[in-house]
Amino acid sequence: KMYALVILPAALPSIITGMKLGWSFAWRSLMAAELLYVSLGLGYLLMIGRELNDMSQVIAVMLVIIAIGLIIDRLIFAPLEARVRE
Repeated sequence: KMYALVILPAALPSIITGMKLGWSFAWRSLMAAELLYVSLGLGYLLMIGRELNDMSQVIAVMLVIIAIGLIIDRLIFAPLEARVRE
């Protein structure tokens, strides 16, 4: 009973921080893997834009990657953090 009422609630901020860090590392790893191995995806579009010296494509893909990261942060992690603060 002590674990459920004391220890887990006290550890929740650290658990959510670990989840955010894990998601960010996974997202960066996915982008890196797409740069190396995938023929379709954001990493591939980024690499093609770089090879063709198309800076508008590179910046557009970077903005999409940032937007996806911010959306996930706002839709998933922000409500979790707000609930923990309550």
